Amino acid sequence: MSGLGIVAGLATAVLWTATAVCFEAAMRRIGSLAVNVLRMVVAALLFVSLSLWRTGHLLPQGLAGFMWRDLALSGLVGFVVGDLMLFQAFVLIGARSSMLIYATVPTMTAVAGYLFLGERIRALGVLGMLVTSVGIGAAVLGKPTTEASVRSSRRLGILLAIGGSAGQAAGLLLGKHGAAKMDAFAATEIRVLAGLAGFLIVAMSLQKLSSIGAIVATALGLIRKSDGGWVRSARVALATLSLGGLFGPFLGVSLGLLSAQLLPAGIASTLMSIVPVLLVPVSAIVFRERVTAIEIGGTIIALAGVALLAVHP
Repeated sequence: MSGLGIVAGLATAVLWTATAVCFEAAMRRIGSLAVNVLRMVVAALLFVSLSLWRTGHLLPQGLAGFMWRDLALSGLVGFVVGDLMLFQAFVLIGARSSMLIYATVPTMTAVAGYLFLGERIRALGVLGMLVTSVGIGAAVLGKPTTEASVRSSRRLGILLAIGGSAGQAAGLLLGKHGAAKMDAFAATEIRVLAGLAGFLIVAMSLQKLSSIGAIVATALGLIRKSDGGWVRSARVALATLSLGGLFGPFLGVSLGLLSAQLLPAGIASTLMSIVPVLLVPVSAIVFRERVTAIEIGGTIIALAGVALLAVHP
């Protein structure tokens, strides 16, 4: 079963890479909060439809109370708290520094898995995690950037990046514990619905819910706008974030949870964390960005670590 877990973890990383490209394109048009809310709406609709088709019920049936609790907390901690903190860290200290800190998620997950779930990882597995993390760090540091951090906000940005990373690690562990041996898609449905509820509360508290609704109405032609450029932008954003919702919260997160069910959480998290590495060739081929030798070297190192994990999980 570890082979399937490795394939699921790597597939998650590939899907999240595609998701990152989709969400970046959508956020440039309608903003991060709107994308976060709408991606969860898309994912929730997909999960509810899948559940109706498979079981005839809107929600999973016959779950113990602790499973509902842990999966809902996983969605709130991972999707809402983790993502919001990480996105704000992007603003304060830049994406490169934030992603470097985010590369510590596998280590956090492995330590927490050992302390709370009693998981053990063999020495070669630990080595594979370390090699992969070093490769990710090199790939992130090697990316040329013009980002400038404000000194007074740097400490807060670092704390938010650490908090976002811890949120992702905690979300994965809570999801693994709550899911037990249940179907990964059914478990992720609960996580997504809890995440959607959390983002809706955030949007309401910021009085942004009506503007998000207006974006959807404009894209669907329910509101007529004289500005044709804005209408096209809203439609493109809705299309790209819908694709991202399919790749990310629906397929990617479900396969990620499956990987965590079959492997120690630290190893599963390491496999899923290679997204910055996979974005290196995407940046070069799709966005025509300059790729440095350090990025290429980091990519090779990270892939070597993944290969080591595949042989000795």
